[in-house]
Amino acid sequence: MTALGERAVVDRAASRQRDRQVARLFDDSYRSLRGLAFVMLGDASAAEEVVMEAFEKAFSGWNRFRSLEHPHAYLRQIVVNLCRSRFRRQKVEGRVNALVHRGERAPAPPDHESRLDLWAAVRELPERQRACVVLRYLEDMQEQEVADVLDCSVGTVKSQLFKARAKLERALGEGAMRGEK
Repeated sequence: MTALGERAVVDRAASRQRDRQVARLFDDSYRSLRGLAFVMLGDASAAEEVVMEAFEKAFSGWNRFRSLEHPHAYLRQIVVNLCRSRFRRQKVEGRVNALVHRGERAPAPPDHESRLDLWAAVRELPERQRACVVLRYLEDMQEQEVADVLDCSVGTVKSQLFKARAKLERALGEGAMRGEK
C-alpha cells in the first residue's frame, strides 16, 4: 500500500471516530441545551436553531473542540451567547420597526395578569438577568459556574440574580415567589 493509501485509511478511521464522538455528545447534550435555549428565548423553533448553530460552531473547529475538558459546558456557553445575540438583534429590529412604523399604533401588550406564569415572567427580564436566572435555577449551576459561562465576576452574577428576583417578585407578587397562592 502506498503512503497516500495508508493516509486515506487513517483519515477514514479518524473520521469514523469523530462521527461517533459527535453523535455521543449530541445525544448526551441536545435535550438539555434545547431546554436551556427554550427557556431563554421562549420559542421552541428558535431554541432548536440556536442549539444546532451551537453544534455547528463547535464542530467546525473540531480539532480544537475535542481537546476541551468539558465539551458540554462549552456548548452551553455557546448556546447562551447565541441567545444573547438573538436578544440584541431583536432589540435592534424592534427599534427599526418602531422608526419605520412611527405613525402606526403598536398593538397593546397582552394583559399582564394572563402571563403570571414564572417562565413568562423570566422571559421579560433583561437578557443578562434572564441568563443568570436560567443558568442558576434551571441548569442548577453554582454562581461561579454561571460567572464562567457568562464571562463575568461572581459579584456580577449575584447582583444580577438579586435584581432579577426583585423584578420577578414585583411581577408575580411576593407570595408567588415564596410558593404561596
